[in-house]
Amino acid sequence: MEEEGPSVDREFDRSPLLQYPNRRNSRNSNENSSNSRFSVLISRATSRRIMREPSMFVRETAELQLEERQTDWGYSKPVVFLDVIWNLAFVLVSVVVLSSTIKERPSTPLRVWIGGYALQCLLHVGFVYLEYQRRNLAGHEGDVGVSESESQGSVAKRLESMNTMVSFFWWVIGFYWIVVGGQALLQDAPRLYWLAVVFLAFDVFFAIFCIALAFIVGIALCCCLPCIIAILYSMAVREGASEDDIKTLPRYRFRQVNKQETSVLDKKQEVAVAMEPSTSESIRELALPPEDSECCICLSQYVDGAELHTLPCNHHFHSGCIVKWLRINATCPLCKYNILRGDELV
Repeated sequence: MEEEGPSVDREFDRSPLLQYPNRRNSRNSNENSSNSRFSVLISRATSRRIMREPSMFVRETAELQLEERQTDWGYSKPVVFLDVIWNLAFVLVSVVVLSSTIKERPSTPLRVWIGGYALQCLLHVGFVYLEYQRRNLAGHEGDVGVSESESQGSVAKRLESMNTMVSFFWWVIGFYWIVVGGQALLQDAPRLYWLAVVFLAFDVFFAIFCIALAFIVGIALCCCLPCIIAILYSMAVREGASEDDIKTLPRYRFRQVNKQETSVLDKKQEVAVAMEPSTSESIRELALPPEDSECCICLSQYVDGAELHTLPCNHHFHSGCIVKWLRINATCPLCKYNILRGDELV
């Protein structure tokens, strides 16, 4: 009984009892409680943000894959052929209309605008042809002359970007001249007027189409990433990993760590693997904490019994999700680790 007094004195702090409760102390206590609540909310929000960062990496990788596929498709032979024919048709129509409307006297310089529009079409055809030739030469030569072809391609892309910017301002000028001319322009130069209107309408149509396509791709990347992976898989030219390479990856059966196991596990340890004999028929168990129990591809929480694949970089995903991904690209969606070469890109 005598030993309990000092121990109680050590455990029980009487210093708060010696202070008089006043308004300032109550206000400070309220502020401290509100600050603590605010810090808890911030920590929870940042933890959610950190949990969502891997999925953002996957989306960025998928977006890069889409851009590469879109660029390759844009410079394929059928698309380049249609683009060249389309722009040359615009040039031919412009030359025919300009040569047949010498007697027309428009109140605004529509001839200058149509001639500039035709010149931009010719420049676009030239830049597209140069980029198409560069890609073909780079594909045939391999690593030889890659730097030279890349420099030529960068110059062509810069010139094409400048041509696009100039065409935008040229469209604004043409629209202004059409609006200023009005009915007088329609009566004095009807063919020049309607040709300019048709060119302006085609540009508006293509701009709306490109904006709508970019919007659809953005929504798909945010809401339906597995669908994008399926589209990439259908468009892929089998540049990813083979079935034999995928079969060599370790498989696990997921189970969630309970409270007792969490207390036993080291706090720094993120993954706990049940050390069981692994054969071709049996699958080892993979125990993960709740904050690391999510597939970064489909954004779905792992359920008990779900089959997972782990990569050599120790990142884990649903087996179905990562198999589809690796068939397209043999790199990890998070760290860009190549499972074939064993190197890390970033």
